[in-house]
Amino acid sequence: MQVSGVGSNRSLGPVITGKYMSKSIGFYCPHCDRRMHVTSRKKPSPLLHNIIVSCMNPDCLASFAADLEITRTIHNSLTPCPDLSLTRQTWENEIEMQLRSLELQADIDKFQKCFVEGAINALFWTRKIDLAQAQTYRNRLLQMKLI
Repeated sequence: MQVSGVGSNRSLGPVITGKYMSKSIGFYCPHCDRRMHVTSRKKPSPLLHNIIVSCMNPDCLASFAADLEITRTIHNSLTPCPDLSLTRQTWENEIEMQLRSLELQADIDKFQKCFVEGAINALFWTRKIDLAQAQTYRNRLLQMKLI
């Protein structure tokens, strides 16, 4: 597969190879159902890629922003990166910190309670946590009589 562009004539495989991403990742245009191609990519973290995908149909030409995030390990690496941790995400640490803080407070901060409750709901609806994990967090709030 060839990547076209100014000064680019690298041959790439069908998957991410090193620092290069395949132009076609399996997104289909919601308007015309044609396969879309990656036209732009940013890597804000080792686990997240922000991409722009564009429909190649000349009668459509729709473009969309998408986020590709690595969320969990399926098989451990034989050459793991020492700086990379998939065990706890930033949001997980934040929720735990907020819950511990609420558990230690004599008087409950209503703003903090709303923040934690909203974060739990957002994480559930964006499928970052499953129903069991959301319920575990909510039960901790219930034990503090916050819900």
